[in-house]
Amino acid sequence: MLAAKRTQQGNAAAPGAFRSVLLGTIEQSEDFPSNAVKTAIYTPYNFLAKNLFKQFTRFSNIYFLLITVLQLLPDVTSSNGVPTMIVPLCFIIVVSGVRDIMEDVQRHRADAEQNRALVRKLNFSGEQMGAFRPGMCEELKVGELVRVGENDELPADLALVASSNANGQCYVMTANLDGESSLKPRFVHPELCQPTYRDCFSGDGQQLTALAPTQLPGVRLQCEPPNRCIDKFKGSLVLSDERMTSLDISHILLRGTHLKDTTWVIGVVIYTGDDTRVRQNASETPIKSSWLNHFINQITVWIVIVQIVILIIAVIVEKELVSSSSVQRNPYIPDDIKNATFVDYVWLFLAYMLLFSNFVPISLQVTIDFTRYFQSRAIERDPGMRLPPTRASETGAALKIDKKHAVLVQSSELNEELGLVEHVFTDKTGTLTCNRMTFRSCHVDGDTFDFDEQNGSLLVVEQALHASIIGAAVGIAPGRKNSIGFSSFPVKSSPMLRFLMNLAVNNSIWPSAASASPSTNKVNTSSKATAMTYAGPSPDERALVIAAAQAGVELRERDNKRAVVRVNGQDSELEVLHAFEFTSDRKKSSILCREPSGRIMLMSKGADSVILQSLSESTNKPSAVLQAKEQMKAYSADGLRVLCVAEREVSADEYRTWTSRYLALKHNSSRGASEEELEQVIGELERRLVLVGVSAIEDKIQPGAPETLETFRAAGIKVWMLTGDRADTATNVAFAVRLLSDEMRLLRLCEHDSRWMEGSKQEAIDFLQRELRNTRGGAGTESAVTMASSGRSGSALALLIDDVVVEAITGFGIELDFLALCMQCESVLCARISPKQKELIVTMVRNFQPDKVTLAIGDGANDVPMIQGAHIGVGIAGEEGHQASDASDYSLPAFRYLQPLVLVHGRAMNRRIAVLTLYVFYKNVLLVLPQFFYGAYCLYSGQSTYFDTLLQLFNIGFTALPILVFSVEDNDISPRTVINYPKLYQDGFCHVFLNRKRFAYWMLEATIASALITLVPALLLPLAPWSGTGRDNDLWALGMAQNLAVVVLANVRLLIEAASSFRPLLVLTTASVLLWWVATFAVSSLISFGREFYGILYVGAITHALLLTLFCCVTGLAAAFAPKVWLVFFAPQPRTICRERDHMLIDMPHKRSFETIFPVDHET
Repeated sequence: MLAAKRTQQGNAAAPGAFRSVLLGTIEQSEDFPSNAVKTAIYTPYNFLAKNLFKQFTRFSNIYFLLITVLQLLPDVTSSNGVPTMIVPLCFIIVVSGVRDIMEDVQRHRADAEQNRALVRKLNFSGEQMGAFRPGMCEELKVGELVRVGENDELPADLALVASSNANGQCYVMTANLDGESSLKPRFVHPELCQPTYRDCFSGDGQQLTALAPTQLPGVRLQCEPPNRCIDKFKGSLVLSDERMTSLDISHILLRGTHLKDTTWVIGVVIYTGDDTRVRQNASETPIKSSWLNHFINQITVWIVIVQIVILIIAVIVEKELVSSSSVQRNPYIPDDIKNATFVDYVWLFLAYMLLFSNFVPISLQVTIDFTRYFQSRAIERDPGMRLPPTRASETGAALKIDKKHAVLVQSSELNEELGLVEHVFTDKTGTLTCNRMTFRSCHVDGDTFDFDEQNGSLLVVEQALHASIIGAAVGIAPGRKNSIGFSSFPVKSSPMLRFLMNLAVNNSIWPSAASASPSTNKVNTSSKATAMTYAGPSPDERALVIAAAQAGVELRERDNKRAVVRVNGQDSELEVLHAFEFTSDRKKSSILCREPSGRIMLMSKGADSVILQSLSESTNKPSAVLQAKEQMKAYSADGLRVLCVAEREVSADEYRTWTSRYLALKHNSSRGASEEELEQVIGELERRLVLVGVSAIEDKIQPGAPETLETFRAAGIKVWMLTGDRADTATNVAFAVRLLSDEMRLLRLCEHDSRWMEGSKQEAIDFLQRELRNTRGGAGTESAVTMASSGRSGSALALLIDDVVVEAITGFGIELDFLALCMQCESVLCARISPKQKELIVTMVRNFQPDKVTLAIGDGANDVPMIQGAHIGVGIAGEEGHQASDASDYSLPAFRYLQPLVLVHGRAMNRRIAVLTLYVFYKNVLLVLPQFFYGAYCLYSGQSTYFDTLLQLFNIGFTALPILVFSVEDNDISPRTVINYPKLYQDGFCHVFLNRKRFAYWMLEATIASALITLVPALLLPLAPWSGTGRDNDLWALGMAQNLAVVVLANVRLLIEAASSFRPLLVLTTASVLLWWVATFAVSSLISFGREFYGILYVGAITHALLLTLFCCVTGLAAAFAPKVWLVFFAPQPRTICRERDHMLIDMPHKRSFETIFPVDHET
């Protein structure tokens, strides 16, 4: 019945070829991929091999595998040939493998759910030939006809062939694809709606009729090559008489979307499997690595270098000592040692490598992974970051995800990065504002009207404008308002009617009398009228349509060919000739329609920057345009979103000429012609417009947004607001959210004349450098143009730019000079910015300061590039859908939750992970270095003093739990105090908690403690009396004393860093030491562990070991206590004072600057 094949000038298999789907022949090309989904990585047959390969691509696992092999060599082993290192290595591999299995099982389940989903496809043989029979989704092939029922998910990309609605219309929800929960209309192509083709299917869509074999053959679809674009489609419908017409995205149903408010549809499969749009967009999220990972990698390299140096030193010292005359004369030294060869020294080097194997911490990565996991769960369970029980955010949108917790952590690897943020890039609409658009005012024909939403009336504001602006005073007393409801308002007057008609028709809103759907608004204009529901992707357009309906011009019906508008109770049908939707590049929308009178009208609305440029100079009064501009400034001063509304009449001759060009080019575009040419032709139509009016929409500020931004500024975080609104609107919203204050100096580059942008590159550089000198208080006269408000020379700075400035900066290639100016500012406002420019700005800052952490937050699909381009991406699941949330590293329900996420959790996690990293390296150095120091007593022969079983249990048993609990639970300062004193956050991005200097000091501590642990027992233990058993304190008694001291000292050292978790850590420390006693008792009581250690607990040295351990701990911890005591008593820092305030209730001035209390030194 159907055929599918590739065609491109005879090259059937050419990449990027258009595909032809022919109706009428049962044929299937093998060039197309299977419709089965496979996201799983492993199978039961390849898991072991693939996972082990993955595990051993890590340096640490390869390193410890080498150590395991060395333990098997008789000339090197210190464990009698037993590979004890295999135990911790296997533990690490098994833990990682189990985690990979758990993740892959979820992928397998998701794949099976999609692949085995039931679909109804046309049967070509058997008793039910011509009917739609059940099948599995993975069996679908290109060219098959598929029947989809209401609420079902589309199983592949389909071209719509038939619908249960007589007009060929259906609705789909695309939330899985673009995150938008509003319904979008799709249409059967008008040619296929003709009875000739529509009657090929039965009324219930269950089977073909007798007409199908004669009418469907010869019809084919030409489809563009698979690509990622989900809002555009190029294709052609070729009928049996060879007439060709274009197809666009309105005729296509994409896989992953859901059919809504439509009983059934029938479509032909045009893309399957990896060719579908959803799979084409299933690219992996950019891999982001934290600063900690880079730091650990660098430190690990230095640790390995130090290890090799120590090993070489040990071998050289051993060679020199053995070759000395005093050693050569000793008869108990074996001859093979006295006469050692180069090979013997190689074996000695490997033996020391075994002794120093724990120098590289095997437990670090797994401990960090566990810590990040539990930290993420703690964030999600934070009661202060949860939504109300209704799960409705302040934006008014019900969340897509059924969340028990308000926050979703989707990249736990970046947890500690939250404590290092220095730049925050934020969208405005839906992020800082609620994205609940309300029509507030309009300016039409010289009059300004404020809208009363409660009774659907306009309050006309008759103002007297300055004569210097418009040439003469107009109106009556300023500020006077007259309420005029539309029952008495002269709606038939041309300007207001044209304005409201434009709002009602020129949009992508679809009316319905049915029950409300997601992201819809219900409006009832009268008690006798049916309540209408409006669905659409744009909150702005919904607000305008609702306002027009309440004002008396109500959109009642629409499809792709007509729109029915009710004006004062009378329906009027407009024929829709062409519609050009709003895009971020066009910044406007237009509709070309024929009115009942036969007049053809082009209606446009959009940003003032594009509409005003398209106005006709001959048909627009300069005074009216100037008055509208002044009103737009007034609206922007109130923080309202402004749109210009314009139109013009198109003559029949112009329409015919333009349509023929447009359709011909559109047909060529469907076969690969340039879209720029198509936009150029559309732009030719959208010229010579007549300004009808100006609309103003209010978007309320989100609760908590001003407090959050004010706190960020106080914390030293630079905030960038990136918005597509006017510069004036952006400025006033910035004041409303406290991104700007009256004390700040605002540099307005976008208000400067364009001479510096029109000149040479050097002139632009000179201009920016002059502004930079002015901001730094340099010599010379300040530029009056750049200063929006005067202030003291030391006042904070802010910068305002727009898209033109960004284009000029990138065009000149002077990004570095521009960013040098930006870095002097607390806040940067970017107006009229497109999504591409948002990503560009984030990328520029990252490249300019690669060591500074950036965070981007937004709520819409247009924010995804910015979110993925920053170090940390935060998405808000709001009115514009969930695509930003799905693409982010952290998902929030509202902007205000960014404050506790960054300041409270970010700072705390940064400190904990820093201590974890320092501690893990500290305890491993503490464990290993005594072996080196003991070399002085054994001629550096590579003799170990530790029993190997206890040595391998050190990281995974004796010191594992305390650091894990500390890293998840410990807080040095309460969350309330961090919010009240935001400068405490600077400890993070100043790297107070973790830096090379601090790391070196911890290693020095470990070295001193190691020397004490070795030398004190080695010097004092031989002086102790023999035990009652007659056994003296031998090597293993010394090793037991050293090992006990290492375990106790490592656990107590962590207690010094503990704050809120001190008590549970004290319990775990005690338990860890007791575990050491249990393990020691076991290996001491069983001779199978070795004769050397058998009965070691029963010798008299145990009492002396305890005393020596106590002495070593006290002296070894002095290096840790001394600086802390100094900081508390003689050089207190903000965090020290605040910690005392939390624990001892010391009174401090609320929100007072720390600099007025004591100096801040981030080096200590």
